[in-house]
Amino acid sequence: MSNLLTGMSEFYNAVWVDIRQPAKYLTEAIGRYDPFRLLVIWDERLRFRQQLEMMARHTPELLDDVGLTKAQVERETRKPFWQR
Repeated sequence: MSNLLTGMSEFYNAVWVDIRQPAKYLTEAIGRYDPFRLLVIWDERLRFRQQLEMMARHTPELLDDVGLTKAQVERETRKPFWQR
């Protein structure tokens, strides 16, 4: 029960941060408290992490070009979509 509550609390805090501090380029395009914006942010994170994982798998030499280690990529791609 405690793990479930902790997970829910982390999720709630992540949602709250994304609503209160959105990506700067979305501020003008979408209203301040528009729930659609939250979905856009989460979709972008999910796509970015999928692309990063594909890059690490198919062209690992590009990781050096962007200055990331395999451990950093693995840590980033394991995050749920709602975590920054």
